[in-house]
Amino acid sequence: MASAHSSPPDGRSSPPNAQAGRTAFVPYVANVGSWFGGMGMQQVLFSWIVVGELGATGEWVGIAQTSTLLPGMVLWMVAGALADRWDPRRLLVALHVMGAIPVALLAVLSGLGRVDLPLLVGFGLTVGTIGALAMPARDTLLTRVAGDDLMRAVTTMTAAQFGAQALGTLAAGLARIVGSPVMLLVQAGVFLLGAGAAMKLPRARPESLIRGRLHLREIGGGLVEVARTPALRSPFLLVVAVGVLFVGPYWVIFPLLVRDYYAMGVGALSVVLMLFPLGTILGSLVLRYRGLRRKGRAALFALLVGSCCQLVISTGVPFFAMLGLALIWGLGGSVFINCSRTLFQQAAPERGRGRVLAIYQLGFTGGAPIGALLSGFGADAVGMHTTIMISSSIMLVLVAAMATFSGISKLK
Repeated sequence: MASAHSSPPDGRSSPPNAQAGRTAFVPYVANVGSWFGGMGMQQVLFSWIVVGELGATGEWVGIAQTSTLLPGMVLWMVAGALADRWDPRRLLVALHVMGAIPVALLAVLSGLGRVDLPLLVGFGLTVGTIGALAMPARDTLLTRVAGDDLMRAVTTMTAAQFGAQALGTLAAGLARIVGSPVMLLVQAGVFLLGAGAAMKLPRARPESLIRGRLHLREIGGGLVEVARTPALRSPFLLVVAVGVLFVGPYWVIFPLLVRDYYAMGVGALSVVLMLFPLGTILGSLVLRYRGLRRKGRAALFALLVGSCCQLVISTGVPFFAMLGLALIWGLGGSVFINCSRTLFQQAAPERGRGRVLAIYQLGFTGGAPIGALLSGFGADAVGMHTTIMISSSIMLVLVAAMATFSGISKLK
């Protein structure tokens, strides 16, 4: 297994299947774009149905958003173990088809006016479960299709992910013209496009899959590997913090700010939620060509930028200033996501890679439900602005502590 300093400074690696990877990378990016484009649409449509159409309180917004994130907290390690045993290509085809079904059903029920908060919680749990099963399979395929430059593949995939998410959030704003049911049907179609792209991906090599029965200790094997590997442990702790202190508030506080502080609708929400991924796209495109030598240090700096953006937003800035800060926050997010993801891909062993990469996603999705729930209750208890001020202040303290007492700033 690679250590913190075993890869070249620019993050390059040379897997034996480089030529096959270059051929398969286009459908891989298309599959990524399909899923995250659909999820970008869901982020706006689901949030607006809860906040705008049903007029939910902060607590219910937190509960509803937590329902979409909670399955990942429970299932990531199981999903990672399955990705090490089953062909990820077949998994992705099946899960994209399964993801379209509940979205289409919600479109029908929304058109009939039969949507309520408990139903939305059940919908969130269902789609969240499907997403939790899909992500480790997709991440496992990345090194197989990356070609001869892992860092460039990671940044390209990140740009595609957030580019599709940004387009999805922007397209969902059309709900103000055609209605939520129509846009939900479009979202279901976007998921189905990803199934077609997944069918063009390479099958897993039999020797790369783990055979035999799935044991309980195997499910937790990825967490054990991360805990005993310094090159994985420090980035993982920061990823958890991002889930709690950044992702959770982003999903809950921003829709509430649009509705209650800025007094705007679903069109404004789609623009707000588009700007963070737009910043991530722009940053990823820059990193794709320039690269980064000290990825650990860059990740810490990115969190510093994000915390400062949150702090300024917590002062109650005008709407257009908030849009600019969300874009800057996304630029910082691109650095953190690409650096942390590359560090995990470099240090993860090939056999059992799915379980280790699932722990990376577990950090985000395990922390995000906690952050979403705390943000929802915090918004009603101390106010929206105070809630994000607290989360950003905690992150600043954590970044200072990690820079001082851990070795993450030395990771390349």
